[in-house]
Amino acid sequence: MTSTSTPIKDNSIWIFISLLAFVMLAGIVFGPCKGSIERPTSVPKEASFEKKTNHYKMIGEGYLREWYENGNLVTIVPINSLGQPDGYGKKLNYLVGNTIMEGKMVNGERDGLWKFYFSDGKIYIEQNYKVGYRKKQIWIHTSEIGNENGAYLRYFPNGRLNEKGFYDGGLRTGDWVRYYPDTKVEAKGSYIEDKKVGEWFYYYPTGVKEASELYSDEGELLSRNTYYPNGTNWCVVKKNKTPDCQ
Repeated sequence: MTSTSTPIKDNSIWIFISLLAFVMLAGIVFGPCKGSIERPTSVPKEASFEKKTNHYKMIGEGYLREWYENGNLVTIVPINSLGQPDGYGKKLNYLVGNTIMEGKMVNGERDGLWKFYFSDGKIYIEQNYKVGYRKKQIWIHTSEIGNENGAYLRYFPNGRLNEKGFYDGGLRTGDWVRYYPDTKVEAKGSYIEDKKVGEWFYYYPTGVKEASELYSDEGELLSRNTYYPNGTNWCVVKKNKTPDCQ
């Protein structure tokens, strides 16, 4: 008896091959890859294109440089003999070219004072780092977080101070204060190893106290008092007790 299954199987294979060939041809005709797009004249021919980041990248003459796909330079930082960023580097806005962050790298890690800017060039954050000094446990290995150390300052777009505090090996520590745009205090308190401790205070934009909290030295919330905008008591919440609200 002659089997009828073989011709059917063969037809299925040819149909699959024909569809695969069509998809590949369509990709070539309708979906050109980056290599078919003309390289910006500002990008050296030695630079390679990284599809994941839409950046051209080149290491040479002691520097790592990156250009965005529009041809604008976005990264420039010195490198050491091991190819690690080592020296004073910058990240630039991919549209207008102004600096958006700058600071010193040591063997691939941030060190000393780093500055971050709004897109218009005004200062956004001033953050200090210390190479090789980490207390914070992080789950993803990276050389760019976890070693914050020293003063931290964040600003509003108008230049006024938004928040200030300190880091110790990536952990918030000491006194921290956050402000409203008009310079009134929004919140203030202290940290020990990234945990709130002691008394914390929160304020309405008018300056009237909104809430106060009390934490243990281990960062456990012991009590919280909240207030109405007119200053009268709203609720008192204490550990293991029923809230007392007005």
